[in-house]
Amino acid sequence: MDTVLLSAILAGVAVFFGLMAIFPGPSTDGPRVAERIRAWRSRRVAAAAEVLAQARLELSPRTLLGLSVVGPLVLGLLGLLLSPLVAAVGVGLGLLLPGAYLRYLVGAEARAADDEAPRVLRAMVNRAAAGGTYPDLFTAASEVARHRWVRADFDEATARYYANEPLGEALLVVRGRQASRNLRLMYDALIVAARTQQPASAAGEVLASLGEAARANRAIARQAAAESKGLRLQAAILAIVIPAMFLYLLAVNPELIAPITSTALGQYILLPAAVLLEVAGIVLSWRVTRLEA
Repeated sequence: MDTVLLSAILAGVAVFFGLMAIFPGPSTDGPRVAERIRAWRSRRVAAAAEVLAQARLELSPRTLLGLSVVGPLVLGLLGLLLSPLVAAVGVGLGLLLPGAYLRYLVGAEARAADDEAPRVLRAMVNRAAAGGTYPDLFTAASEVARHRWVRADFDEATARYYANEPLGEALLVVRGRQASRNLRLMYDALIVAARTQQPASAAGEVLASLGEAARANRAIARQAAAESKGLRLQAAILAIVIPAMFLYLLAVNPELIAPITSTALGQYILLPAAVLLEVAGIVLSWRVTRLEA
C-alpha cells in the first residue's frame, strides 16, 4: 500500500474519532443514536476523570481523550518511515500507551499511599481513644502523614467539615481520589460511620482492625517487592539492550542490517515481528514481576 495513502487513512480515522470524542455533534439518525453517543461520551469522560484523580494529574478528561487520539496518529506516521506494518504497530502502541502510563501513575500513587496507611490509621485510632471528634481524627492523620496527597486529602476533609458540608458527602468526594486499597477501606468505614451517626470512638474501633490489616498487607508487599526486584532489573536491561543494539548497528554499520531495513521481507515481516515480540516481552515481564499484596 502506498505510504501517502496509508497516511491519509490514518489521519482521517484519527481526526474522525477525535471529533467524536471531543465534539460529538447532534446525530441525524434519530434521538436514540444521539442519546447513546452522549451516554458513551459521558462514560468515557467519567472514567477518564476518575483515573486522572487517582493519578493526581491536573489534566482535563477531554484533553486525555484527545491525546488518546493524537498518540496513535503520531506513532503511526513515525512508523511509516520504516514500513506500513510498523505504522500499524505504532497505532496500536499509541492506543495502549496513555492507559499504561496512567496505570503506572495510579500504581505508584497507590504504593505511596499504602505506605502511609498504617501510620495514619494508628494516629486516628489513638486520637479516637483519647475522645477526639471526627475533625480531630483528620487533623491527627494529617499531622503524621508524609505523603503530600494523603495529607492534602485529610486537610480537605477537615475544611469541608468546618464548612458545614455533610461529613458523609465530604468524605465521599475525597474517597473518589484514593488509589490505595487500604485508604479506600478507611474512607468507606468513615463514610458509613458518619452516615449512621456513629461517634468517633466507634469509628476508631473499626479503624483499629483496618490498621492491623494494613500493616499485614504492607509487610507482604515489601517481601514481594524485594523478591521481584532482581527479576524486574533483568527484564529492564533486556528491554533496553536489544533496541539499543539495533540502533547502534543502524548508526555504525547500516550495511549489516540492510536485509532488515531495505528488503521487503525485513520491512514487512522481520521488523514488525521484532517490534511485536519486544513489546510482548516487556508486557509479559512486567506482569510476571509485578508482585503485589
